[in-house]
Amino acid sequence: MLILFFGSICLVPSFSEAAEASAAPKIAVINMQKVVRESKVGRKATSQLNQQFEHLQKILQAKQDAIKAFKDDFEKKAPLMSEEARTEKELEYKKMVRDFKEQSDDAQLEMRKAEAKVMEPILKVLEKVVTKIGESGGYSIILESNMPGLYYVSPAIDITDSVIKAYDQESAGQSQPSKSK
Repeated sequence: MLILFFGSICLVPSFSEAAEASAAPKIAVINMQKVVRESKVGRKATSQLNQQFEHLQKILQAKQDAIKAFKDDFEKKAPLMSEEARTEKELEYKKMVRDFKEQSDDAQLEMRKAEAKVMEPILKVLEKVVTKIGESGGYSIILESNMPGLYYVSPAIDITDSVIKAYDQESAGQSQPSKSK
């Protein structure tokens, strides 16, 4: 009897370890776009990027309007022009369109670079925040809710609002100057 008792005591820890190992993993999802869009730092960065984008868009719109005015004027006057003058204006128009396309491409590249520059520090802090939440919450995995292949996500495992709150607290703590003693 004593041997059975000690034997069963020795088996109890191994059963509990097996139960822990076979327990379902704790999974959560977050919507990173929502975090960036709704967090304080993310809203500020998005506003800054939108202002920059609007400035570039105004410049491009002015160029596009000038091209349209040139084309309209050319189409009105084309029947009265000589063949040589018409050819010259067509070449001028095509050059304006090419230049506009090049400027538009440059503006898109500039915006992608600006977005990457602004978002990089945000995403670094956000990664730390999500890691802290993952570790303290005992999560096995935290996924992006907009990942390809995720067709259904229960709202019960969405921690986006918790991440926004934690991120706002983390970023508020970093942006306040530390007081010297």
